Amino acid sequence: MKREKYLSWESYFMSVAVLSSFRSKDPKFQNGAVIVDSNNKIVGIGYNGLSLGLDDNDPKYWGGVNDDSLVVNPRHAYSVHAERNAVLNSNLRDLKGTTIYCTQYPCHICAQELVQVGVSKIVYITKKSHHKEVNNIVKDIFKGGKLKELDFSKLKNKDKEFVMNMFEKRF
Repeated sequence: MKREKYLSWESYFMSVAVLSSFRSKDPKFQNGAVIVDSNNKIVGIGYNGLSLGLDDNDPKYWGGVNDDSLVVNPRHAYSVHAERNAVLNSNLRDLKGTTIYCTQYPCHICAQELVQVGVSKIVYITKKSHHKEVNNIVKDIFKGGKLKELDFSKLKNKDKEFVMNMFEKRF
């Protein structure tokens, strides 16, 4: 008997990234990421959260007004990004040729790390529109590192609405 409904690989892995984002205690934006090898096996997973040993419930780590400043925004100074956590939590030493599914377009530091470890493709759901300069830097890093990027919302998957609905319900 043939099943009529199933998730495409892209929607399956992005839903895992979104589900992972639910673990984040970041009050502003919860992010998740999952790294997949060429055999469609999950090899790393992460979400944005505080460094080990810091109390997730202490508001001093989550404060700040300016989204771009480490000085006035402790969220950025103390938090480990989802992409980086996925790399650090990976069960592979060599991530060459892998794909990372992220709920948000990465920052320049995570982009550098993804290129350095050999990730070859990124699929993301959203970009911070007010981070145009950083997004352009990331695009340059990806281009130089030959890392292909895909906007999940522009994929032709019939099942992407499932993932987008889950993504929008994170808060």
